[in-house]
Amino acid sequence: MVETSGLGSTRKLKGIYNPFFKNEGIAKIIYDYPEIEFETVMSAVELDRAIAGADILIANNRSYDQNIASVLQEKGSSLKWIQFSTAGIERAIKFGLPKGVPVCCAAGIKGRTVAEHTIALLLALYRQFRAMEAARQRHEWARHELNHMTRTLEGETLVLIGFGHIGQEIARKAKAFDMHVVTITRAGGIGSTVDEAYTRDRLHEVLPRADAVVLATATDISTIGIIGTKELSLMKPTAVLLNMGRGELVDERALIDALRSKRIHAAALDVTEIEPLPHESPLWDLDNVIISPHISGTGKDGYGRFKEIFDENFRRFRSGEPLRYLVDWENEPIVK
Repeated sequence: MVETSGLGSTRKLKGIYNPFFKNEGIAKIIYDYPEIEFETVMSAVELDRAIAGADILIANNRSYDQNIASVLQEKGSSLKWIQFSTAGIERAIKFGLPKGVPVCCAAGIKGRTVAEHTIALLLALYRQFRAMEAARQRHEWARHELNHMTRTLEGETLVLIGFGHIGQEIARKAKAFDMHVVTITRAGGIGSTVDEAYTRDRLHEVLPRADAVVLATATDISTIGIIGTKELSLMKPTAVLLNMGRGELVDERALIDALRSKRIHAAALDVTEIEPLPHESPLWDLDNVIISPHISGTGKDGYGRFKEIFDENFRRFRSGEPLRYLVDWENEPIVK
C-alpha cells in the first residue's frame, strides 16, 4: 500500500510497463516496487486492455508507434505520470502523447556507454582496424602499408555537435586521449572538458578545423540534415565523421558521395536514415565506412541508472514534488 498525494486515498498503484523487448535489462523494475502492481504489455492491443485505472506508465521510445499513441491519446488522460526508460522520446513526440500528463525522459541513461562506443569507433578509424582485418584475411603482414596510414588522437581537433549527457561523456573521454575538444550547441555551452564552444550558427566556421566530427545531438526541426553537402565540403579530406545521434542528422546521399570521392577520409555510423540499413545501401560496400548497427548503448543494461531516475521521481510523485527530467513535449517542434 502506498500513500500518494493527489490520488485521494491510500491504495496500491497500478503501473503499466511497455518495453521494447520483453526481457530487456530494466524489466527488473516491475519486481522492485511492491507498492506498484505492474502489468507488462507488448502491443497497443494489450495496452488498450490494461490502461483502465492505471496511474503510471513506463514507456520506451523505440516501441512507441502510432498505435500506442492512439490508445494513449484516447484512454490515457487519467494517467498521473509517464516515465520513459529512454533518454530520447522523439518518436513519442512525433506520434503524440496524452495532453496534461507529466512526461519524463531517462536523461543520461546510456551516456557513458555511448561515449565508450564512440571512442572505440574513433580509434578504429584512426588506428586502421578495417585495413588490419583485411590484411589478416589476406594472410598479409602489412606493417609498411599500415605504418603510413595509422594516426593518433593526441592533439587532434574533435568537433562535437551536441553537449547533453552523451556529449559531455564523449568530451570527457576524448580529453583523456589528449584531444582538443570544440563543441557546437544551440546555446554555446561550455564545460571543464571543452576547449572551445560555439553556437550552431558558427558551425561552418569551425568545420574546416575539424579532424573528427561527432554528432551527439537530438533530432528536431533545427538539426535534421545538419551535416549535408555544404558541411561535408568544408571538412578536411583527412577528416572523419561519426554519427552517434540519429540517422536524420546527416544527408545520407551527400555522405555517400563524399566518401566515394574521398572528399572526407572516413565515417563511422551507429545510426542511419533507415534502420535496419537496407541491403542495397552503398554504405555496406564502401571501404572507408564502419557500420555499427545502433548498438552504442548496449553492453550494460542501464538498470542501475534507470532505477536511480525512477526512485527519485517515484519519491517526488508520492510527495507531490515536481518530477525530474520533465519534457515540455507539447512545445517541442514535431519532426515529420
